[in-house]
Amino acid sequence: MSYTVRMTAKAEQDLIEAVDYIALTFFNPQAADELLHRVEDAVGKLTFISKKYKIVDDPILAAWEIRLIVVQRYLVFYRVDEEANTVIILRFLYVKRNWMSILQNEPMPAF
Repeated sequence: MSYTVRMTAKAEQDLIEAVDYIALTFFNPQAADELLHRVEDAVGKLTFISKKYKIVDDPILAAWEIRLIVVQRYLVFYRVDEEANTVIILRFLYVKRNWMSILQNEPMPAF
């Protein structure tokens, strides 16, 4: 079964900010491109293996069935809508951010 992958506006903004930060602050466009490539590769695999990654180990986030992918020093959070065969990328956050609080305090997009 094949799934469609969609990114929320927040996830797109998170990814753009991370890539820009690496490219412009560290003057390392190659590292920024590498991060983008790895994220695209990991997210692209979700079209065929949507539940490859485990549900986050937090009661609130687990109730929302939020899953987690680690890509370098970043975390990709997503949910699977089985009825619509869709994977929704919710956020893309730096590993040292208080991601649990960020996710718990924002509304989850409706399917």
